[in-house]
Amino acid sequence: MEQERKLGIVVQSGAANRICCVVVYTAAALASGWKVVLHLVNEGLVAFRKDTAKRVWSSLDPKDFSLYPSYYAPHVAVFLKNVQEMISSGKFKDWPEMLAELKRLHPDKLKIYACPLAAATYGIKKEDLLDIVDDIRGAESFLEEVYPGVVMVF
Repeated sequence: MEQERKLGIVVQSGAANRICCVVVYTAAALASGWKVVLHLVNEGLVAFRKDTAKRVWSSLDPKDFSLYPSYYAPHVAVFLKNVQEMISSGKFKDWPEMLAELKRLHPDKLKIYACPLAAATYGIKKEDLLDIVDDIRGAESFLEEVYPGVVMVF
């Protein structure tokens, strides 16, 4: 019997390009039959708050985007403009909508957990988070659930 393939993603950044990567790798793994578990820590947890989730793509100012070398700024501005245009034209879904759709399509294969330490230190409760977040669980629980799979950090 073949062992279930698993992908664990530690989402430690709320920057738009990193959230985009989380969605792409989640969708690719699910499409290939993998189980995917996201563990939200630090600013990655803040990005999943109901009051901040839609703001990830809202700014065209590269300074609001993330930390990067200053000479990347023109490229970051192009990225943000193109993503916003793709979302408004329907070519690309907003990341909370895409993850919600993936959860609907793969309810037993996609789990999203908030780190209890990050939740405590950022003052975030379960009810502050998007409905797609399943629970608040620690690192040990996350690692046990994805064992012996692959773990990525964004």
